[in-house]
Amino acid sequence: MISINFASRNYPLAARITTGLIAAGLVLLLIAAGLTGKSFALRNDLIAVQQKLREAETADEQVRATLLEREQLVKDLNSMSALLTTRKFSWTGMFTQLEAAVPTGVALKNIAFNPKDRTLSLEGAAQSPEALRNLVVGLERSKAFSEPYLKHQSLEKGTIAFNVVAVYQEHTSVVTAHRSR
Repeated sequence: MISINFASRNYPLAARITTGLIAAGLVLLLIAAGLTGKSFALRNDLIAVQQKLREAETADEQVRATLLEREQLVKDLNSMSALLTTRKFSWTGMFTQLEAAVPTGVALKNIAFNPKDRTLSLEGAAQSPEALRNLVVGLERSKAFSEPYLKHQSLEKGTIAFNVVAVYQEHTSVVTAHRSR
């Protein structure tokens, strides 16, 4: 017959299991402490990075404000430079030279001058083809104008409508007289 003693225990096996569980618990406790320390270090690093980011944003705003100020200053200087260039230009001298080059029989309706490339565009009407030819020849012979060419011509109500373009070359004598004022 089999006899089982329910009152006795296997104490060595229970002691080994308990020791193993205590050791595993200590290992897990050490791992948890290491992870907690690491999380505190990472949190401190995150705070430092956020502080540096705020400082960089502040510096960026200061630089942006300085750049906007510089851009406005450059615009103002360009405007003043263009104003000075326009101020140096003698409109009277150009119109005097133009008046000398325009023959009788030609009426100008529109005069447009581009100071950047110094082109002068003349729109008007001529009584005859000879008057229009004399205008182009007069511009060619003038020392104040170069490269004149007839851009457009059409016959309208007995007159010839035209568009002539030329390059204006300001004479040094006119510039000197204008600057001495």
